[in-house]
Amino acid sequence: MRNKRQLNVLIYLFISSCLLFVVNPIAGQSIGGNAVFNFITLSPSAKTTALGGINISHLDADLGMAVHQPAFLNKDMDGQLHLSVKPYLASINQYNFNGAHFYNRANTTIAWGVQYMDYGTIPMTDIAGNELGSFRPNEYALQVSAASTYQKNFKVGASLKFIQSKYAIYHSNGIAADVGIVYAPYSGLTQWAILVNNVGVQLTKFNQKENLPFNITAGFSKKLANAPFQFSLTAQRLSVWDNTYNDPLYNALEGFNSPSKYQHLFNHLIIASEIHLGPSVNLDLGYNFLRRFDLNIQNQKNSLNGFSAGCTFLVNNLQMQYANAFYQNNLNHHFAIIYQLKKRY
Repeated sequence: MRNKRQLNVLIYLFISSCLLFVVNPIAGQSIGGNAVFNFITLSPSAKTTALGGINISHLDADLGMAVHQPAFLNKDMDGQLHLSVKPYLASINQYNFNGAHFYNRANTTIAWGVQYMDYGTIPMTDIAGNELGSFRPNEYALQVSAASTYQKNFKVGASLKFIQSKYAIYHSNGIAADVGIVYAPYSGLTQWAILVNNVGVQLTKFNQKENLPFNITAGFSKKLANAPFQFSLTAQRLSVWDNTYNDPLYNALEGFNSPSKYQHLFNHLIIASEIHLGPSVNLDLGYNFLRRFDLNIQNQKNSLNGFSAGCTFLVNNLQMQYANAFYQNNLNHHFAIIYQLKKRY
């Protein structure tokens, strides 16, 4: 009982320390438009990519998904390592590496991780276009997270991140925190969640102070009792109604229509499903309304914009994941592995 009280106090203190960043909430956050350190909003795991890019309520979430939703952390992730690689065009690559450890005495799971963006080699030129050499821009985020169960049905988690972006002679760094809560009823077939992402400040600016990519997200997931299906509904960017880029002058010149109130509503939503094909194979599907709206071009074929898909294979202590998301006629591939250092299977 005493340890439980101490644990509760530690949880409250940890979350409270993270929420201290809210003292200056508007000046340090971005709820639309441009933001600094946008790379930390990219999907950290192949499964998340397959489920539409954001999922904070998924039942049976893995360590990779816990990068964005710290409340996913649990004792089953003890001894796990997660490695994710996502290649983009022009030799740009995203890497995520994470690990977790469960402390039985405190009933708390601690995780650490790094996200690294490598933008390749870019020529450095003067204003006339003369090459002066080259440089390798990069960005990274170092993260530590903790989560524990509270009152049996609630899981509470928080993350603290140090972020740095470097572009040749220009660099910026900042600090941010995430706080997440997951509620799981006793049935074990549903899960509700809420997450506040990227509450923080830019410590060192490029030329002027910029906002962080602040986000409030809510989610719901449901498993069917007698069928191998799970469904999720995620609502993102809840702090702002219109989360699209809309230029009325450009729209008037090109004959584009501004988004309707119904489009604004759906642009907050991501729907996803998981199909269990067997004890070792899962198929994941997702659809991101905002991504499709942003990528669609009027009077042109827009392919499968907004859709994503992936699969997971479990072989002994190794879990292998693959996902892709559709961007016009291109596929955005994502690969990940999760290795269990402590044998459980």
